[in-house]
Amino acid sequence: MIDGFSNFIERKAKAAGRQITRCSFDGQDSIVGADYVFTNHTNFLMVEFKYEESDLKREGLKPRRLQLCRILDDHDDWRDLSSQCHYVAWTEALKPVSQRKRFVNFNGYYDEICNRSVFGEHSDLKRDVPFGDFKVKAGRLADDFLSGKLGIDFPRFEQYTDWLTSLEGSGSSGIELMVDDHTEDELILLDFPSVGSLKSWLDTTTFQPPTPRKSSGPRMG
Repeated sequence: MIDGFSNFIERKAKAAGRQITRCSFDGQDSIVGADYVFTNHTNFLMVEFKYEESDLKREGLKPRRLQLCRILDDHDDWRDLSSQCHYVAWTEALKPVSQRKRFVNFNGYYDEICNRSVFGEHSDLKRDVPFGDFKVKAGRLADDFLSGKLGIDFPRFEQYTDWLTSLEGSGSSGIELMVDDHTEDELILLDFPSVGSLKSWLDTTTFQPPTPRKSSGPRMG
């Protein structure tokens, strides 16, 4: 699903005369709560991918995510930032199921995950169930992102991701990205000490994320 969505939004960007860069939070996804960051070189959006709706419940097994949800419940400023740039995606079977088709849904991470149906009544989170008023399918999300209606600018994205990594206690905001090095014809892992250094690199690089691989089945965190 990750590669499929990446190809989908890159195709829509090309048709609109825009550019999309996709980068993997390789090794950092458990800290920031997202698999990939997408940028149209104006706005930034980070997405955690799940295969189907039942997999969303697995977030309830992660103490880091409960800590995040409790803070978002209590702090309007961080919740507002999160709602604009931090999303979760999953597939949903098209009915009748015999058609063997699945849509890809997107919702804000806070709206979909931060509730007691995911973490249990003992979590004391404010919401009972997910808030679905802003749930969209892939086409709408891609259009809104490319038009600037979704995502946040770099200074605010840096603020949000630095804050997420600070919750680990180290204050580190380093990010690791895997890219194709065309000059060496190799796949390499790059370490960035901050999201700011990542942005500087994205502004000048000719490297690309790894070419999507064929998958034998769903593999999402």
